[in-house]
Amino acid sequence: MDLKEEVKKIIENLEDKNNELEVLEFIQNTEGYISKDMIKFVADKMDKFDFSIENTIKFYPHLKGEGKQIIEVKICTHTACKNNGSGKVLEEAKKLLGVEVDEITSDGKYKLMTQRCFGQCGKGPNVKIENEIYNKVTPKILANLLKK
Repeated sequence: MDLKEEVKKIIENLEDKNNELEVLEFIQNTEGYISKDMIKFVADKMDKFDFSIENTIKFYPHLKGEGKQIIEVKICTHTACKNNGSGKVLEEAKKLLGVEVDEITSDGKYKLMTQRCFGQCGKGPNVKIENEIYNKVTPKILANLLKK
């Protein structure tokens, strides 16, 4: 069965006919992103405007639209990581990327962010790049991670 047929079936079986999140998550998990074509398809099938579906994608950070994806670099700033030097790692990230927290690099590749905890306090400082968490990160390690 092709993706559009599967999506159509999911939409038909939705308990809450206005809940496009379930549909978009299915597309994301299947394709890795949500194409403009699928946004239009979902909007048509759910009797919504394209921009409504696009706004849902923008609202949920785990959903990715079509096109160049921004790599999120998150530095833990909670107490345990801070005590282990996450402040120095954050300063290095700002220097390497040339941005402040919550800014996107000029090339549109990275967004620097902070997060209060990754649940790995004994292994800090912790840094999350995309979906991967790195432990005991130093400024030098961060520089190597961002070279990839």
